[in-house]
Amino acid sequence: MKDERNVRHRRTAGVRWQPVAILLAAVLMVLSVPLGLRSAHAIDLNQNCSLTVNPGNAMLAEDLAKANVVIDLYRVADAAPVTGYDTYDWAMTEPFSSITIDKNIDSEGWKTAAQQAADIVLGTAPDGETEWDPSAAADAIDASLKSTGNKAGEKIEGLDAGLYLIIAHSTDADGNNDPEKYAAAAADGTVTIADSPTYRYKFAPELVSLPTKKKDDSGVVNTANPGDWIYDASGEYAVTLKPSQEVRVGSLEITKTLVDYAQREKEVGNARIIKDPATFIFEVTAYEKEGSENVILHDYVSIVFDSYGSKSVLIKDLPVDSYVVVKEAYSGRVYSTDTDKDATILADQNVGVEFENEYEDREPGGGSVTNRFSYTEKDGWEGSTQVADDTEESIQNPIQQLNPNNNN
Repeated sequence: MKDERNVRHRRTAGVRWQPVAILLAAVLMVLSVPLGLRSAHAIDLNQNCSLTVNPGNAMLAEDLAKANVVIDLYRVADAAPVTGYDTYDWAMTEPFSSITIDKNIDSEGWKTAAQQAADIVLGTAPDGETEWDPSAAADAIDASLKSTGNKAGEKIEGLDAGLYLIIAHSTDADGNNDPEKYAAAAADGTVTIADSPTYRYKFAPELVSLPTKKKDDSGVVNTANPGDWIYDASGEYAVTLKPSQEVRVGSLEITKTLVDYAQREKEVGNARIIKDPATFIFEVTAYEKEGSENVILHDYVSIVFDSYGSKSVLIKDLPVDSYVVVKEAYSGRVYSTDTDKDATILADQNVGVEFENEYEDREPGGGSVTNRFSYTEKDGWEGSTQVADDTEESIQNPIQQLNPNNNN
């Protein structure tokens, strides 16, 4: 029986997958071997089996331990004896009877079968959604066909011989499923989710057949391989999952509040309201973590006011645990400048920093200026002076259209 545990690149909706990504079916390709040709003990389908599922390889083990990964097993097919041969076939259970497993099935066929089984257990994404709560569909599976909530890396015992669907996902500290972080739609099938504080892991469904055999020299599991049947698929025979790993992110929200706003009224002929558009510029520096000198983001953002009140700007997709320092780099001459703020980014949350400024009763000096030139028929354009747009001189001497009939 061929071991179809391969690694593929996967892509979720709107997210690029890393190369560590995918799990395929780990199953036995059933070959008919006459009993008289086998030196090992004949298969006993009445013997209970056991299975250990590791959530990832040794490189991921430390972080995965923080993700509260549990393993759910669903018996997709019972092992059925084949008369006169030391092997077995599969008899599909309900509600998996619609799944067909051909005797010449290849790796793509196993992947398809695993996805079909997962769709039955988890349901499919609602229209317009990429993540959903599969609890209702999973609860509908007969209790005799499932063993759920098993801690990843621990032996699951008392399993009947057959073909099992492996679903890995995370729970909260009390062992309850988080509906928003359980099932998700990927580009080519359903995945399940487990979150550590800093990474999100996505698992593709996998099929495993029990009992199993040792791998041959090529790493292939086949019923024709020498040796006894293995009823305890643990230790060197354990299944190791190959999830994708994505850095979790959060957002920083910068809020600016103006207690008062620089708006004046000047009487020059008709009353005229003078507004001083207030532009505030913030320097944003994000470090890998607090205390680190490794800068992962340095940028400037602005907020513009035309009245008093509060406004915000949101900076998205900052890595979890990054440490962000926000400095009010510009506030104009007529507004006070607030002190620097800092924050640590949390997963899937908006972390906020707030700035507050008051209007200081001074002559405005920020904003734009007007360059004034003089024009005469004799000398043409000459000289220039700079006039702030909201000053008395600007009001009394508005810009005129010079020499409208002059082609020069």
